Amino acid sequence: MEQEKRKLIAVASAILLCMCIAAYAAETAAPQPGALEQAVAQPDAVKTPSLIDMFHNPAPWLEMGADFRFREHAGYNWTTLNSRNSTSGGGWAWQRYRGRWWTKVKLDKDNDINMRMTYELREYENPLSKRNTQIYNEVIIDNLNWTSRKFLGLPATVVLGRQDIKLGEGWLVADGTPLDGSRTFYFDAARVTYNLREKTTLDLIYIDQHPNSDWWLCPMNNKDCYVTLEQEQGAILYLTDKTLDPMQLEGYFIYKNDNPVNGSTYNFTPASITNWSKKAETYTFGGAISSTFCNNWSYRVEGAAQTGTSASPNPVSASNPNGTANDQVASLRAFGEKSTLEYSFKDKLDNRLHLTYEYLSGDNPGTKRVTSFNPLWGQWPQWSELYQPYVTSMENALVSNLHRLDFGHKFKPNSQWEILTDYNLLWADQNTYKGNAKFTDSGNFRGQLITCWARYNFTKNIKGNLIGEYFMPGNYYASGNRDNALYFHFTIEYTF
Repeated sequence: MEQEKRKLIAVASAILLCMCIAAYAAETAAPQPGALEQAVAQPDAVKTPSLIDMFHNPAPWLEMGADFRFREHAGYNWTTLNSRNSTSGGGWAWQRYRGRWWTKVKLDKDNDINMRMTYELREYENPLSKRNTQIYNEVIIDNLNWTSRKFLGLPATVVLGRQDIKLGEGWLVADGTPLDGSRTFYFDAARVTYNLREKTTLDLIYIDQHPNSDWWLCPMNNKDCYVTLEQEQGAILYLTDKTLDPMQLEGYFIYKNDNPVNGSTYNFTPASITNWSKKAETYTFGGAISSTFCNNWSYRVEGAAQTGTSASPNPVSASNPNGTANDQVASLRAFGEKSTLEYSFKDKLDNRLHLTYEYLSGDNPGTKRVTSFNPLWGQWPQWSELYQPYVTSMENALVSNLHRLDFGHKFKPNSQWEILTDYNLLWADQNTYKGNAKFTDSGNFRGQLITCWARYNFTKNIKGNLIGEYFMPGNYYASGNRDNALYFHFTIEYTF
């Protein structure tokens, strides 16, 4: 284990050093401002389309684009916080190769058809149970929609079909397909964005999301992958008002109906699907306010209340005494809140400090009412690539039952770089899994999480990042599941 740690740290340090050298070289070799414009602004110059231009615009009515992303993941103790776990041996390492190609067919100035195809291959080195295996060797259509602006002469834009949707900061609505990571994040939806007035919009959205990726548009070389935890239908009303600029007001109502799924899939076992997939009918009422003040300060406050019915996250609880998580539901009363205060120094390095507090209510196993906040379509790594998708698998993959206090700093050492560092203190709201061997019956401190992101742009078309995270578990976890966890990922992305 110590050898694995040293290897991970050495690899990350070497990557970071190479990135620094490359960024410095790119900046010092850059032409002076205006030099390129002067060189090409010759009166007799004849501009001929390049191959890239021909690829992007092969015809007046057609636009195309593509990107390729390589990502290396490495670390240990992600899913059990137990370095002696026989399944993974504590270690994880794999590579991801994702390519995407998209097109836009312009029917006229206000109507177009958009399509995007995605392929991602994963190659595993660790854990031993997955060594030399490949996952997601299929081509999926993750966007196919018709977009119409000024629909029927109204100040409205309509998008029908498979599309990407992110509302606000994506706290509750951003990723419709969380089970495949960042391979896709689409919604099968109908969306109308209506301009009530110059700075006020109302979004009306209907969502029909199915767990199997071949429900509507069958992938090539279909592997029957599950992309959601449940069969999901939903409706959203989302109002955004900017008339009091710089203040922005948001208000929303979200309805989501979840029905559990069963069976075996290519990427998940029947047991994990049974444990994770829950029945719920959730009504969420919420809003947000954000603004700047005193020149250097900015803030955002968002909160939501939930009612309806839901199965308990705990297989055996007062609200679910028979342990039939897929069938037994109880009344739901839950709350969530996220607030951020940021101070900008407005200096050469763009230094910024922020303080964030987030609360997601947890389920009390001693009551008949379910009080676990449902993050809806916000099950994506919003603040941690380690904790949210992996450590939470110990709690049926639900990002909830949380108090989080985050102290963060970010700055830009040069034009290529942005460095972000965060220190999170994490608590559980309830001892939802009391009696489970992986958790204690009375401890509430989840632990400490340190994250560091280095984002960089080599050129207009090439960007990447290096992420390191270190989690130190607290007394919420049992002594046998309290080993520190380490996570790295390195990304290079090229956009054509």
